[in-house]
Amino acid sequence: MSETIITAVIGVIGVAIGATISIISTIISTHAEDKRNKILMHQKEIEAKREHLDGIYKKLVSVINLYPKSSPNDILKHIEYAPSYSMESFDSVITSLNYQIDDYKKQLNVENMDYQRKADIQTQISNREYSEKKILEIRDAYFNARDKYRLFCETDKEIFDLYAGQEVRNCLVQFEVMIHNVFISGNCVGMDADDPLQNCVEICRRDLINSMRCDLGI
Repeated sequence: MSETIITAVIGVIGVAIGATISIISTIISTHAEDKRNKILMHQKEIEAKREHLDGIYKKLVSVINLYPKSSPNDILKHIEYAPSYSMESFDSVITSLNYQIDDYKKQLNVENMDYQRKADIQTQISNREYSEKKILEIRDAYFNARDKYRLFCETDKEIFDLYAGQEVRNCLVQFEVMIHNVFISGNCVGMDADDPLQNCVEICRRDLINSMRCDLGI
C-alpha cells in the first residue's frame, strides 16, 4: 500500500516538475523571441533612418561645420575702446575700426612724440588691423554658413523632421539658439575661444554630430 502511495506521489511530482520545466522553457523561449523581434525591429528602424537620413545628415554636418568658431566680440575683447558687435553688424564694426585706425595714424604725425607713446599707438593700429582681418573672415564664413543652412531648411528640413530622432532634433534646436546668441545677440563663444571644451560653438556642433551618429547606429 505504501509503495503504491509513494509511486503515485513520485508520479505526481514528476508531472509537476515536467509541467514546471515546460512552463519555464515556454517563458524563456517567448522572452528570447520577444528580444529577437525587438532587435529586428530596431535594425529595421536603423535601416529606414539610414535610407532617409544618411544623405541629409551628411549635408547637415557639412553645413554646420561652415559656421565660424568665434564671434567678432571674441576678437574685439582684446582691444581697448573696441566697438561692440551684434545683429550681424560686421560692416559697422569694420567701419568703426577703420575710423579708429585713421585717428591713431593721425596721432603718429604729432611732433616730438616720445618713443613709448609712438610704440603704443603702433600697437593699437596693428591690433585693429589684425582684428579687422579676422572679423572679415568670420563675416564671410558666417554668411556662407547661414545661407547654406537656410537652403537646407528649404529643401531637406521636412524629411529631417519626419525621421530624425528626438535627441537629434533637440541638439539642432540648441545649435540654432547658440548661433543666434553668438551672431545675433553678440555673445562671446566662451572664456577661451580656442578651447574646444569651453567654446559653445564647438560644444553644440560636437553634440549635434554625435547625436546624428547615434541615431544612425554608427
